[in-house]
Amino acid sequence: MSDRYKLRSYLPKDKQSVHQMIIEEFGHDYLDRSVWKFRKSKPIEKLGLIVSDTFHLHHEEIVASLQYWPIKIAEYKSLLLGPLVVRDHLKGKGIGSLLITSSLKMIKNSGWNFCLVSGEPDYYPKFGFKPVPNNLDWPSPIERQRLQFINLRSLDLEKLSDHTLPVLSDID
Repeated sequence: MSDRYKLRSYLPKDKQSVHQMIIEEFGHDYLDRSVWKFRKSKPIEKLGLIVSDTFHLHHEEIVASLQYWPIKIAEYKSLLLGPLVVRDHLKGKGIGSLLITSSLKMIKNSGWNFCLVSGEPDYYPKFGFKPVPNNLDWPSPIERQRLQFINLRSLDLEKLSDHTLPVLSDID
């Protein structure tokens, strides 16, 4: 990544720029996707990351963003990764990977049990994500192959297979 791009924490002032990027990436109907039904509250600001372009001395442009949302998998406190948004002209240049690896370092062993993502099935495994077990109950329509998880502590989601594990928003 060029020196002109800077990785930094998400700030409340970034909300509008990030929202605009989400609309550009996913369309105006992005809220209709089932994954957004779990984003009823606010993202966890201290876990959000931004990549900004500092080419212009007096103005930074946000070019990539990653956020996390609190959810529960059954009674287990967990995170929902996303959306991961990277401007089109920077896709394939490692910025998404930088955001994911940097954020995973922040959340490992931080009190959260698991992290779920609904994303490209061939992208997230390189970061340690695996397909969710069959007993994970996602309560709305989704392409099941897009759902992936990573264990964040010693608890293993795959070994909790003796009962159904409903996914809930943090305020359900």
